[in-house]
Amino acid sequence: MEKTNKPVDRETLYNEVWTDPVILVAPRYGLSDVGLAKICRALSIPLPSRGYWAKVKAGRIMGRAPLPKLKQQGEINTGLVKLPPEKAAVREAARKTAAKIRKETPVLPPPEETSSSSPHPLVRATSKRLRQRDGWPEDTQLRTAPKEVLNLSVTRDSIERALGIVDVLLKALIKQGFDVEVNAERGVTLLKWVETGTTIEFVMTEYVRRSRHQITPAEERAQKRYWARNRWDSSVSFPHTPMYDYTPSGVLTIQVGRWPSKTWKDTPKTQLEKRMGEVIVGIVVFAQDTYAKELEEARRKEAHRLAVERFEFLTKSRAREVERFKHLEGSAKDWKRAVRLRAYADVVEADARSKGDLSPAQLELLAWARAKADWLDPLIQVSDPILDAPEPKKPSYW
Repeated sequence: MEKTNKPVDRETLYNEVWTDPVILVAPRYGLSDVGLAKICRALSIPLPSRGYWAKVKAGRIMGRAPLPKLKQQGEINTGLVKLPPEKAAVREAARKTAAKIRKETPVLPPPEETSSSSPHPLVRATSKRLRQRDGWPEDTQLRTAPKEVLNLSVTRDSIERALGIVDVLLKALIKQGFDVEVNAERGVTLLKWVETGTTIEFVMTEYVRRSRHQITPAEERAQKRYWARNRWDSSVSFPHTPMYDYTPSGVLTIQVGRWPSKTWKDTPKTQLEKRMGEVIVGIVVFAQDTYAKELEEARRKEAHRLAVERFEFLTKSRAREVERFKHLEGSAKDWKRAVRLRAYADVVEADARSKGDLSPAQLELLAWARAKADWLDPLIQVSDPILDAPEPKKPSYW
């Protein structure tokens, strides 16, 4: 598949947004329709007016608003890079799923109005655990036990509200194909998308305001009594005063994922109860994006594995080829040396015969030389009893 990282130019983007609705073009670049519309406005790219596509669908022939010229000359890049087709398809599927969920999920009433006699088992276990009176830190006032129950970190007064929101949320996510589990070893709550096996972390927290502690009159008197005590009196300990005071705010935040993550929190105008549809859609889309990233990461790992395998194959093949060539060169040199030795032996023998003084010693030397040439010749398989024998080892004293 051909890949390109070249940004599209301004005119190309203009043609795209006038060929298809922005809501269809945006996923090609990994953007929302709002995000793409902002970029178009920043580049002075006109967009179809409201109702334009409905009129086109009805069969009317509509004209385009002309693309205004900018002071900058030449091709103007938008900085946008198209996603690979598989990624764009995942984004488009996520957009359709989100639109469907938004349409099917009404604004939910507050949890106290939707309280059920049969809360989710994990919600019931979390309620029992967080309502225990003892065993909680006194400084931050937050109650949390992520290794035992759902990962909630809230103050006592927010327990009821937090449990109600989580109960509604979990039941809605289960209808969307999710499961929930508590990982005691890691101390996290996991939302598992059953269809793909993708898991994302879930946590709900309450913001607690921290302020510098002001010593109270009672604490000041206790300190004075401590300093006024008998110096040998060890029964009185120094009265500890906290460095900070923590004040519950009641502001709850839902977070899924870690790196990256997605959060929703209470705002001064809208609490989480009225944004449950948005939260559900966001979690589904976040899971889909996470799954797409997992697929991309798996693809990259597989591509890297194949590349490493090919590299190792080519490296070994090259090394074998080099070794074979060296052997070939060596054999050719040895053959040439053997031919030269034989030619030399023939010349010596001919010279001795012409002079009539070919002695037995010379015949033995010539036979030895020709034997060495045969041993050196790669075309003749013969072994030399001395040169092919192991190198003698020097004896040690002991």
